[in-house]
Amino acid sequence: MHGIVRDGTYVKKETEKGMLRMSGGSWTINLDEIANQDVARIVYFTERYIYRISYDKAHKEGFHKELAGEEKLVVPIKYWKKEER
Repeated sequence: MHGIVRDGTYVKKETEKGMLRMSGGSWTINLDEIANQDVARIVYFTERYIYRISYDKAHKEGFHKELAGEEKLVVPIKYWKKEER
C-alpha cells in the first residue's frame, strides 16, 4: 500500500509482518515515494501499533539500500517511537 503525504507527514498502513527481520526488525521507507515532497515526519500504522519518526532522524539512523530497483531507507525499530493504537 502506498503512503500519503499530508501536512509534511508521510502516512502508510503496514502489517507487522511488513517489518524486515534484520537485527530485531526494521521499517523500510521507500524514498522514491517521497522524493520531491516536503516530508518532516513518517508514520507507519498497523492493526495494533503506530510507529513515528522524524525524516531527519530516519536519515541519521537508517541505511540506504536498493531493493527491487527502488531507493529505500532501512531504519531499525529501536529508532522509531512505538505506541499502541
